Amino acid sequence: MVSRPREFDTNLYYHAYNRGVEKRAIFETEKDYQRFLDTLGYYLYDQKSSFAFFQRLTKEKKKAYFEANPRDLNTQRAHLIAYCLMPNHFHLLLKGARYDGITLFLADISNSHTRYFNIKHERVGRLFQGPFKSKEISNEGSLLQVSRYIHLNPIPAGLVEKPEDYPYSSYKTWIGQEKAFLLSPGPISGWLKNFGGLKKYKKFVEAKIGETVKDSKRGIENLVLE
Repeated sequence: MVSRPREFDTNLYYHAYNRGVEKRAIFETEKDYQRFLDTLGYYLYDQKSSFAFFQRLTKEKKKAYFEANPRDLNTQRAHLIAYCLMPNHFHLLLKGARYDGITLFLADISNSHTRYFNIKHERVGRLFQGPFKSKEISNEGSLLQVSRYIHLNPIPAGLVEKPEDYPYSSYKTWIGQEKAFLLSPGPISGWLKNFGGLKKYKKFVEAKIGETVKDSKRGIENLVLE
């Protein structure tokens, strides 16, 4: 019996996250990260074919596929607001486009990455430690705090010294250094305008770097994964 998709309030935002089973790596190469990012963009909308099948199509057939299966408001599942992919886990800031959108989106990206990773490494079984976890974000102030937390994840892990140097997060989009290829730019631009602009947000995020590193050295885990 197939269980009903978990329902999310389409008026609210959610911090969704998951990590590898036994805390193992889920991304090992640049290709792993890039494929996952491509998967995110693909499954933000309803699809009639798996991403693995879509990848094997020629350029002309991919164009024909999207003409037959348009990515629009009728097929959109969720809005991606922020993300950070870490070696053994990921963080996503999402808003559902419909009540079941976030659940379907996260199920598809997790299943797709698991199949890809298992074939690549000739393994079987689960890749993620369990179903994704999520936390409801109650107000705009909390949302900005969560976005900062997501974008600062690589710092205590010792991967980079500045968040804009990390290639697998949305931070550079938030501070205006990259176009919003995956993200929904409308909400972000509105929050940043209310907050005081790109420079003020950058200062807000990077002011926390020293404290984040200090917490890491004291052994405080940077994950919020129970």
